[in-house]
Amino acid sequence: MKANQKLCAAVIAVTMLSAGSAMAHEKWMAGDFHQHTYFTDGSYSMNDLDASGKPVVTAQSVLPNGYKPGVIPSGFRNGLDFQANSEHGGIRNRDGFGNPWFPTYGSSPVLGDGASATQTNMWRWQSLIRTTDIPGYSGPSYMGAYDWILGIRANYPGKLVMTGMEWNPPGHEHSSTGIVANNAKPISEFEYRFDKSDTDGTITNTTANTMGWDGKQLNSSYTAPDYSAVLGLSAAHNKTIDAVKWMEANYPNTGWIIPAHVERAGCQVNAWSIAAFRDMNDNGPTVAFGFEGIPGHENGPNRGEFGSGACGGGTYGGAGKYVSEVGGLWDNLLADGRKFFNFANSDFHADQAKGGVDFWPGEYLKSYVKVKDAGNDGVYTQEDVVNGLRSGNAFSVHGDLINKLDFEALTDAQCESRDKERHVEKGHKQAHEDRKGPQRATMGETLTVKKGHQVTVRIRFKSPVANNCQAGVNASAGYVCAPPAVHHVQLIQGRINPAKAAKLLADGVTPNPAFNAIDTTVAKIAKTFDASSWKTDEDGFTTITFKVPKVENDMFFRIRGTNLGYDVVKMDATGTKTVYGTDAAGSPLLNTPGTNNADAAWDDLWFYSNPIFVKVM
Repeated sequence: MKANQKLCAAVIAVTMLSAGSAMAHEKWMAGDFHQHTYFTDGSYSMNDLDASGKPVVTAQSVLPNGYKPGVIPSGFRNGLDFQANSEHGGIRNRDGFGNPWFPTYGSSPVLGDGASATQTNMWRWQSLIRTTDIPGYSGPSYMGAYDWILGIRANYPGKLVMTGMEWNPPGHEHSSTGIVANNAKPISEFEYRFDKSDTDGTITNTTANTMGWDGKQLNSSYTAPDYSAVLGLSAAHNKTIDAVKWMEANYPNTGWIIPAHVERAGCQVNAWSIAAFRDMNDNGPTVAFGFEGIPGHENGPNRGEFGSGACGGGTYGGAGKYVSEVGGLWDNLLADGRKFFNFANSDFHADQAKGGVDFWPGEYLKSYVKVKDAGNDGVYTQEDVVNGLRSGNAFSVHGDLINKLDFEALTDAQCESRDKERHVEKGHKQAHEDRKGPQRATMGETLTVKKGHQVTVRIRFKSPVANNCQAGVNASAGYVCAPPAVHHVQLIQGRINPAKAAKLLADGVTPNPAFNAIDTTVAKIAKTFDASSWKTDEDGFTTITFKVPKVENDMFFRIRGTNLGYDVVKMDATGTKTVYGTDAAGSPLLNTPGTNNADAAWDDLWFYSNPIFVKVM
């Protein structure tokens, strides 16, 4: 290696940032924005409860005897930095303590269609907000979801708690959705207007008049156009697009619409398809910027809660078919040149103690996001987190397989400029660098390179000493919890197509079949790396380098890694079904529905990066 190349490699190794470390005004944060509480179908309260059943008023690093764990504080105890409460829209019969709305409060506090002194079901728009947000409210006092969030924020001032919901999008299944604001009224209005299970306003105008939310279009008004036959998009999907447009128009910088467990409902009409994602992203690129390609629910017999009817027939290494299949749906979205990213959340409802199939938030799944301090004041805000999600500079991981990742693409010119211009502060392992040019890109970004020049891909990652596996707690009593360790990493390379398909043909009426098409040739595994081809630097980071000489066309890169070796197959007790495994190339095998358990989940760990794009000039 030439001297200047050695210097470049050394400088880059020192200046790479890791999850949880901080450079001036930016840092990695771990989060979860999809979990459930008593307000919908969860089995725990949002906050910890003391022995008398009241929400605690201090942070709890370890729960005292008699206390009951809350969902969001448990996530913080598992190492999360931000969370969003996100649970079903529509109508529910319980408050945040798990008590029925009637007769717990004497006279029912329920408003809107169906309101009466004995009504047991409350519209979700009402339970999301505080009673003080309801003009003229005179009913019994109760704690709305936002009251709980404010209490948790007071207990954990160094953490971020956002307000959201698991939207029921018309024409589809579920979506993690939220809006950052100084109260919960924006997300409450979104739920009222657009959740397919919220039919409040069908009988009366009470809610519209009380809240000032005129103009709700009922589900029944969406009858056309119906593109089910060609695009797999029902007429109800048009209401989902109206919701995306509303969010894009009103909360473009603070809202998010991220479909959840996207393969679970199958591959057909009223499920999630590539046409649906393309349509949403076209109509709301700053709010509909990704999906949960790793579904949560990793603990039960059906890993990810994906049965045989899921698109793909189950998960693959705990990830859905859309991200695990090379050349599949996600790669085709990236081949469009779309900034459309992958995330992971727990979808926590209940742990094994409550008869559930879930790991707690942060216990098994994490999304790491690079968050920049837009205020330049050392204070990281909820909006900064949303900006970080939107940037795509994020990676998702099972079982803390890694907790530090740097993934970037560079031109040779950038490498040389680093040698000449970068000043390294060795004490803090930070660097000041000129990043104004387009000659370096990380996840979610685009590297600009001259045609015929070389692109260098650099990967640097590290695993923690231990993860959250505990025999007899979240694994079987006899299970041996192993330190997380990556066996191999696959670099996936794809092409950017010169044009992306439009929803309609040139006549503006006829649906375009290409809008719902998937081309399996758009991506491939460029190379697989393991201990025989990677190095370990002086800080204990595994380092990988891959070069693409004489780049001629636009492309993208993404990576994934696992603790499993090559051609590893774990069969069930009958010897007929695959519990987990890899093929000879090291790619994930089907987690056959009905065969999974907690031990298998801890055995089968993966991480996924978001993409880097390369633009050839």
